[in-house]
Amino acid sequence: MHAWIGVALIMGMFLVGCGKEDSWDQWTQECMAINKNGQITYCVTGAFNEEYYDLEELTGMAVQEVEKFNGEHKKDDNVPVTVVDISKIGENGEAVRVVYQFDGCKSYSDFVESELYFERLAETFQNQRIYTGTELMGKSESLILDDAAKAKYKERHVIVTDVKTLIHTPYAAQYYSYGVKVLEDGTIDTTGCEDTAIILLKK
Repeated sequence: MHAWIGVALIMGMFLVGCGKEDSWDQWTQECMAINKNGQITYCVTGAFNEEYYDLEELTGMAVQEVEKFNGEHKKDDNVPVTVVDISKIGENGEAVRVVYQFDGCKSYSDFVESELYFERLAETFQNQRIYTGTELMGKSESLILDDAAKAKYKERHVIVTDVKTLIHTPYAAQYYSYGVKVLEDGTIDTTGCEDTAIILLKK
């Protein structure tokens, strides 16, 4: 895990809220949004209530790490990760938030050193991220991913991740593994998962 993210997590997470995908300026805790093209907006926050904390110093740390990462991972004209925002939040600026934009799951996974995949179900099986016979739960029924189900849902998007966070998805979740929660606004909550989270979306 990169130092800036580690610093923010060590300073303490603020579990207050994670707004809609297009309103990251309202995010006040760790969360992410995945868009239809697989690009990721990722937010991490931490306490910032000590006199010796310096926003300019933390900003420099984050920007330096991103520049180093991009220098090692950039291909063609794609920029793997961009710092979108670093600012104080809270009524009295008692917390700090950094928001990143990633060009895809690979860049995100490499940067935070966790696994995150967003792809078609057929690709997920081909890449052996999940296996035939996997059981997923739904709001009113469960789904066994046997050969018939794999064929029926092969073009559906699926998220597979070991990240414990809140996730805004481009399509609603229909089936998901044990420990995953779907909040009232459709946000996926994987913070209670002991194992890898699997979320089969409706598209």
